[in-house]
Amino acid sequence: MDEITVTLPRERPFGAVAGLVLGGVAARHELTLDVLDDLQIALETLLEHEEGEREVNVVLRIDAGMVQVSVGPFEHSAVCELEEEAGEELGLRRLLDAVVDDVAVEKRADGCWVDLRKGYALAAQDER
Repeated sequence: MDEITVTLPRERPFGAVAGLVLGGVAARHELTLDVLDDLQIALETLLEHEEGEREVNVVLRIDAGMVQVSVGPFEHSAVCELEEEAGEELGLRRLLDAVVDDVAVEKRADGCWVDLRKGYALAAQDER
């Protein structure tokens, strides 16, 4: 299992760094553009969801057929809606449910972390 951790300031321009890292990992593991786009949308949305002084950590794990992204820490109030089912409105939960396979909130000592999971097939396999 490959694991990469990136620690960034919460300011908006730095979120692009996490997207670049994700793109590099995706290329190395031959993920399809659809999977990469979905993960980038999820990551960008989460990083823009809360502004603050604390740094944010993005932990990427690639395992056989699964990409796992853990993002945090967040204040509980910023991600509490992720603990409930998506409603009719286009909120954070509904958007994340549309682009990743699984969304979970984990409470840790330093705050809440959002865990995202997305299954994938190799780009070369999709072309066959």
